[in-house]
Amino acid sequence: MTLDDVRLRGEEFSPNDSKVINIGYNHAGHWVRFRLKNSGTATLSRYLEFRSLFADQLILYHPSQPNQYQNIRSGRMVPPPQRPHLSRNFVFPLTVPPGTNDFYYLYVESADTLTIPLYLHTDKGLQRTELASRSWLAFYQGLIATMTLFSLFLLVTLRDRLYGYYIGVIVLHQGLFFTLFNGLGYQYFGLEDPWWTREAMSVFVSLSMWMIMQFGRVLLATRQEQPRLDRVIVLTQYAALAIAVLSLFVDYSLSIRLANPHGAMTATVMWVVGWNSLRKGNPAARYFLIAWSTLIVGGLAYSLKAWGLVPSNLFTEHSWQIGAAIEAIFLSLAIADRINTESRQRIRHQQEAQLAQARALEIQRKANDMLEQRVKERTEELREANRKLQQLSDTDQLTSLSNRRSLDRFLNHTIARARIDRKPVAVLMIDVDHFKPVNDTHGHQVGDDSLREIAGRIQNSSRWPADMVARYGGEEFCVVLPNTDRESAMAVAQRMRESVASEPITTRIGLLKLTVSLGVYAAVPTENDSADSFLEQADRALYQSKKEGRNRVTLIGTT
Repeated sequence: MTLDDVRLRGEEFSPNDSKVINIGYNHAGHWVRFRLKNSGTATLSRYLEFRSLFADQLILYHPSQPNQYQNIRSGRMVPPPQRPHLSRNFVFPLTVPPGTNDFYYLYVESADTLTIPLYLHTDKGLQRTELASRSWLAFYQGLIATMTLFSLFLLVTLRDRLYGYYIGVIVLHQGLFFTLFNGLGYQYFGLEDPWWTREAMSVFVSLSMWMIMQFGRVLLATRQEQPRLDRVIVLTQYAALAIAVLSLFVDYSLSIRLANPHGAMTATVMWVVGWNSLRKGNPAARYFLIAWSTLIVGGLAYSLKAWGLVPSNLFTEHSWQIGAAIEAIFLSLAIADRINTESRQRIRHQQEAQLAQARALEIQRKANDMLEQRVKERTEELREANRKLQQLSDTDQLTSLSNRRSLDRFLNHTIARARIDRKPVAVLMIDVDHFKPVNDTHGHQVGDDSLREIAGRIQNSSRWPADMVARYGGEEFCVVLPNTDRESAMAVAQRMRESVASEPITTRIGLLKLTVSLGVYAAVPTENDSADSFLEQADRALYQSKKEGRNRVTLIGTT
């Protein structure tokens, strides 16, 4: 219809309440009518932005005189130099005279998916919008360029063909395809021919799918691990090449309708391949599956926006590119994981070879090894004898507890460690009450019997092997409790006291009723504390127990 036909049928326009009109795939042209009103006294300059790159033909009819209209043409079938405003999107400069309130008409036509997102800007508003768009695209293109150069360096260094296919994916898909997809062919490469903005899309998307499938075949080793699915991938690759060649000769409306279902089939096949590879234990498959799933989600979100099933916003406008950027990152991680796996396998093979060589040498040196073994045995016997000698030198012969020297060494180590860890240490000093009359009355042998049994009861009342129970001298014992606060130390001390006082001591002359007094000191060691200071504080507490009547526990210590 002409503009006059449309104006005569103005009552057939229906209002639109959504932010963006989503039509989807539709061969028909569409008319949009809107009103601009300038109630001021000055002429206003505005810019009408059509924020979609898939409109083949755009004709804006703006009023020039009463009941007269002029038109401005744009769209991707119009070469960029002939467009009214050079921009990534299609922009129409408008002049709104003062005191006007007129209708504007926009005709839209496309062989592709069609959305009609219209935005009205001031000059500064348009600059801010384009700056934000350029910033995102610059970040995206910079990321892709950086990864391409880095991968090229690795390709030259490692000479792994997988990096060659990865570079092909980056250049074809994330680079060339999305450059045309974003309408940057003219700005980046000076491509004025409308063919590059439309027909080349289906060519590059098909070539990109072929390259992604080839990359996946090599990365996941589908020919060896999944031969049946590998044949499916090969057939899908042939279909991609056929569509790319066909796109050079048929109309874009047909080629894009072939390329899009093929892309969906490629996404499904490669996702299944990635999942099967992950199940088979291929470590690189998890990165490939994440990368591919992200690209699918991004493409699906963009497709749903194109079909009008989800709203058009900043995320859905760039979701496909966001998914592609994340895909590129995770595919590089997949390559790195594959190289690491192969490196570990080579190291394992080298280790196995070295082990085999060592076994051969072992056979040759068997005689010498036997002699060396005898020397080792003698050395071990000597070491064991030294260990027993050391144990004897650290053990009290009467009670089989640790002696004073072993106690000092253990306490010094425990305090040094607790000072670093800021953990408390508890020291218990134990003395047998009224022990001298036992020796004087019954003899030293009975006294020795008493000390042995009391030592056993104290040892059995400790908590775990980390605690040390030692004979301090004569009828005195000392217990070191690492990582023990005041309350826990008091509980252990009371248990030891009760174990001695609860039952008489068995000796060679019969039962003797004996008790013990205990002094407890618990604190977190400071720089000024030492083993002697802990023993001195515990001894003070023991003296207090003796002074207050014996058979009791006295605590000294900080919180």
